Amino acid sequence: MTDNSLISIDFDAIDHNMDVVRSLVGPGCEINVVVKADAYGLGAVRMARRLVHAGASMLTVYSPAQAEALEGTSVPVLVLQPVTRLVRGGSLHSMLLAGRLHLVVHDVHHAAELIVLAHEHDVRLPVHLELDTGLARGGCVPEEAARILQAVAASRHLRLAGVMTHFSHAKTSAERCAAQIRAFDVFVDSHRGLIPPECVLHAASSYAALRGPRMHAGMVRVGLAWTGLAADGPEDGERFEGCDRFRPALRWTSSIIHVRRIARGGGVGYGWQWTARRDSVIGLVPVGYADGYPTLTSHAARAGDDQASPSRWVKVRVGDWEAEAPVIGAVNMDQVCVDLTGLDHMLAGLPNGGLGAEVELYGTDRAARNYLPAIAERTGLRPYELLCRLSPRIPRVAVEAAAPVGRVEQAAPRVAARAAPDAP
Repeated sequence: MTDNSLISIDFDAIDHNMDVVRSLVGPGCEINVVVKADAYGLGAVRMARRLVHAGASMLTVYSPAQAEALEGTSVPVLVLQPVTRLVRGGSLHSMLLAGRLHLVVHDVHHAAELIVLAHEHDVRLPVHLELDTGLARGGCVPEEAARILQAVAASRHLRLAGVMTHFSHAKTSAERCAAQIRAFDVFVDSHRGLIPPECVLHAASSYAALRGPRMHAGMVRVGLAWTGLAADGPEDGERFEGCDRFRPALRWTSSIIHVRRIARGGGVGYGWQWTARRDSVIGLVPVGYADGYPTLTSHAARAGDDQASPSRWVKVRVGDWEAEAPVIGAVNMDQVCVDLTGLDHMLAGLPNGGLGAEVELYGTDRAARNYLPAIAERTGLRPYELLCRLSPRIPRVAVEAAAPVGRVEQAAPRVAARAAPDAP
């Protein structure tokens, strides 16, 4: 039932977002683009080509399998997962021999394993030392990191290509970010003799990069920024003034395939999580949790509260008209219901008062309630999760050469309408 569902990826918006990142970090800082999990479900190979063309000098993935898919790209690929073995032949081996496969070293034992790996393949392997400054996930504490630097310097099979860290509170705490970057700088300054000049220092993810040049070092690693979904910036107000220039690059659309009338007091869906407080018009959209549409999490609004203040909204479009409409009742495997009550004037020209109307599940209007980060916040999820949940069965279509902003502003404006949630 995904025939009526489509994910549109605006390549012009991605180019624009990379320009915004470049304006933020300046010409002396490299841009490493994170394309983990198939570029958050948008297609790693397709997106990598575009992002490199737009200025990325390195790509980051999590696993060797993700790196293997990027063999044809022209820039190095950094693998975050601890890697200890690589087989001869195949894409990864070719990338290794070409010097385009970079690996992260996480502890002393791992460094020894990478020396063996590089010796077996007779290469000088580029490695990035991950210093743990507070995330306590991958990487190692400064004392162990110092021993790794010595081991790399003494080995003819390893080349120190980077020293990195990762912020634990990139979006939420300027104080924690400042403490981590100080710890990172202290370590680097204390071991300059073991860090070659060509080694790149990198720490900042998207939200950390938006805090300004103090966090940028020699390279930033951006993920959410290139999608355009980081325009809200850090929560504590420390932010780059231009981050509101990001343009969301993704739209998810479907259409109404069934319309029915529900009398006041009638229930809809499993468990009757929604009951009509008035005579209502309900539209069926062929999208559900199997496609990645979010259900309510345990800490999101309870079913009763969700009826009074819906957490998930869509936009319904017919010609020049558009309206917000709440998603009602339980999200099913392959369908959701939306409340179309009050939109008769907009839907009257369609069969059965709504069949075929476009439904925008995730949109690009940051002020709308179907903006992906807004839905993520109200459902207790993160934007990354909603992106990664999008089913690979849904077709992805690239949109390019969009109309200039001026022409869009001069076009006839859509008439805004709103479907009120269960007004008595």
